[in-house]
Amino acid sequence: MREGPSGRQKRETAVVRLVRWGLRGLRVVAILVVVALVAVVGLLAAVTGRGLPQASGTLRIDGLHAPVTVIRDQAGIIQIRADDPHDLFLAQGYVHAQERMWQMEVWRRISSGRLSEIFGEDSVDTDRFIRTLGWRQAAQRDLDAMPQDARDALEWYADGVNAWLADNEGSLGPAFVVAGLLAGTGGLGGYTPEPWTPLDSAAWQKVQAWNLGGNMDTEIFRLLADARLGDAARTDALFPAYGPGAPVITPSGLPGSGGAGATGTATAPARGATGSTAAPLALSSEIASAWRDVAELGDRALALGGLDTAAGLVGSRGIGSNNWVVAGSKSATGGALLANDPHLGFSMPSVWIMNGLRCRVVSDACPYNVTGVSFPGVPAVVLGHNDRIAWGATNVGPDVQDLYRETVDPADPTRYLYQGTSLPFEVRTETIKVAGGDDVTIQVRSTRHGPILNDVDKRLADEAPVALQWTSTREPDGAFTSILRLNTARDFEGFRAALEGYGSPSQNFVYADVDGNIGYQFPGLVPVRDGDPTGDRIRDGASGTEEWTGYIPFDDLPWQLNPPSGFIVSANNAAVDGEYPYFVGDDWDPGYRAQRIADLLIAAPAGSLTPADLRAIQVDTYVLRADRIVPALVAEARPATEDGRLLLDRIKRWDRTCGIDSTGCAAYITTEFTLIRAIFEDELGSLARDYVGSPFSWQALIAALEDPSSPWWDDTSTSGGERAREVISSAIDRTAAALRSALGAPGRWTWGRLHTVNFREQTLGVSGVGPLEWYFNSGARQVAGADGAVNNNYYQTWRAFPDPEDPDFVPAGLDSIFRVSNGPSYRLTVDMSALDEARIVITTGQSGNPFDRHYGDLIDDWATGGTVPLPFSWDAIEASAASRLMLTP
Repeated sequence: MREGPSGRQKRETAVVRLVRWGLRGLRVVAILVVVALVAVVGLLAAVTGRGLPQASGTLRIDGLHAPVTVIRDQAGIIQIRADDPHDLFLAQGYVHAQERMWQMEVWRRISSGRLSEIFGEDSVDTDRFIRTLGWRQAAQRDLDAMPQDARDALEWYADGVNAWLADNEGSLGPAFVVAGLLAGTGGLGGYTPEPWTPLDSAAWQKVQAWNLGGNMDTEIFRLLADARLGDAARTDALFPAYGPGAPVITPSGLPGSGGAGATGTATAPARGATGSTAAPLALSSEIASAWRDVAELGDRALALGGLDTAAGLVGSRGIGSNNWVVAGSKSATGGALLANDPHLGFSMPSVWIMNGLRCRVVSDACPYNVTGVSFPGVPAVVLGHNDRIAWGATNVGPDVQDLYRETVDPADPTRYLYQGTSLPFEVRTETIKVAGGDDVTIQVRSTRHGPILNDVDKRLADEAPVALQWTSTREPDGAFTSILRLNTARDFEGFRAALEGYGSPSQNFVYADVDGNIGYQFPGLVPVRDGDPTGDRIRDGASGTEEWTGYIPFDDLPWQLNPPSGFIVSANNAAVDGEYPYFVGDDWDPGYRAQRIADLLIAAPAGSLTPADLRAIQVDTYVLRADRIVPALVAEARPATEDGRLLLDRIKRWDRTCGIDSTGCAAYITTEFTLIRAIFEDELGSLARDYVGSPFSWQALIAALEDPSSPWWDDTSTSGGERAREVISSAIDRTAAALRSALGAPGRWTWGRLHTVNFREQTLGVSGVGPLEWYFNSGARQVAGADGAVNNNYYQTWRAFPDPEDPDFVPAGLDSIFRVSNGPSYRLTVDMSALDEARIVITTGQSGNPFDRHYGDLIDDWATGGTVPLPFSWDAIEASAASRLMLTP
């Protein structure tokens, strides 16, 4: 028996199978072999510096026009200075490869559906899913539509990556050696990556768009819940409407809140008022299981990339974010302030790399003077600031995916019906190469709406075909070009112009500039629909009455400039209110983080806010929803056991914060989870593992607490009629018993003992082989924060539930389900009047090599709320230099 991910939600399967396959026939001495392997790799790295970046001295790089300066500071932050954009991006590609080539290699294999070439047969299903969606084909369309300067940046960056590969052939880092040995694709020289291409960089945007910009999983959850509950209205009750008093980023009445002469349809109808004419899908238990598996395949790919959403099928938990800007009139320095902390899955190394791009002489010919964070494998700076403006982002989460039930032509199964006309399925052939196995050839069918998902799982072969329509694969996307334009924007007009061609994933971009202005823009392709304007349930593909008719025009998308409040906050809360003339989506975060941030900004005396205040807000651990839940819970609770009464007393006295020593936080969070599970698991069955612990479930709990006669309180698995008081009291007693069993005496029931983080390398670091995991991973640390706090550290509560498809799966207990898997991926604060005083931190460190001192040197800073300097002026950069590398032609 084992504890860990389920058979269908395995995050480790591919690599576990890789290790087992690589050690086939060596079972008796398998551990000794792995230990020896790690020792050999470690010796090579320690003695020869294998895979470690050269940070000082001089390197000759073919293709450079002139010398390039690369400075690293004590935290390993990279600043690149060159004469022209060609050399700037070529050097960025080179240093990214120096630091993160293994991560880049895994990421491009995810985006292209080529994981099986390294990780073997257990990655075939994931590759089949990615190939079916056509991420790489969509990225090629994006690339073909790019303006010349954007394509040039990608080409020059690829040249830099390839220059590094050529310089280091046969001496790549430890991960390449281990992977090459275990997969049989190389000896001690490791396997050799293919040359990098512009398409490899462009395709990463599709992975991000899937991670941050889709709701297919939630649509499938509704499909399954409708079938189980037998009533769409009951399913809709699981997703309470956004609260009327909850914060809205761009409320009606502000300029930009309704667009410039917007002409959209009325806002969405209430949940359950769907106008779709699609026939419901027949769902046997096997077919329901197959649809669930299809939904989870994308999460498997994201997990390998360190972007695991931790969400199950409900919502986008763990991929939230916070950002806010404060006008110069409210700050202590008179400068506009910006704070940003995007919330993503955790990995080793971080998903971000900190770097700056500087033209030696800034001009129209070479306009770059920018710093911040980038994705390894992609040129430019994604989030950060230049000498005039700063920008940050949080996820919007609009509804940009729809499922369509297609109708096969009964006269010809190679065709489908649309508006009474028979049309041919578009078919393309994909061949998946498999390490240690035979090639797998698949046929991908598509309709006018998109690829047919049934072909991903053979159990769905005879079911009604369902196509996925998604903005990111339907239209060419200018997201990369927008980021490139942001790097050089000079004012709010330039900021908005940069984002006009941005497609996905839609983000809440905030803005601050050196003149004290603040602003906001929501860009992206958001579909306008015929018929039912919502997209929360499957649509009819044959009628032609439920089509996308276009996208919300950019001029009608929400924006703000210098609102009267003097600040703008976004934290995945509603971007618009009910007066907005288009349907955007309704799966918003409940708004507790946004409200807490706004409350703290409002409470600050006028003209007093400093960057240090913003950093304190970023690590605030107050759980605001508890202000509504605790009083109602305490009023009803009558625990029967001594431990239960102690737990209730801790909840009563709790100050709502979640520091590592807090017993009140541990009492509340564990009780909340147990109570939500008790309320909904009997009705939802196995779907509870996706729902319980989600932000929607917090809101449904509040609704139930406000209505003690709600039918949700009754346990349908018993003959009695349970009431709220019974369920609450029993949940507290059971939580206390579980805590005593897991942690011992009540004095040990602290949040930090439950709430730990271990940054894990997402391929070899989750192999299940102890020496490899020790070598590649960080080790556990206690951390403050909680899901729903501003310091939003999230956990995989689905691990507490049985897996109906895996009888060997052992559900995790309270002592391990709150281990952190997602949260703030970096934190940045900028005062636009003092750019040299910006502060930043990423989760781990700059390097992807376990033998580099920058592999995990920022973890403790990140965990305790610390940051490091991010100097901007070249004089300050020179003063902070720990090493200097000259790249010469």
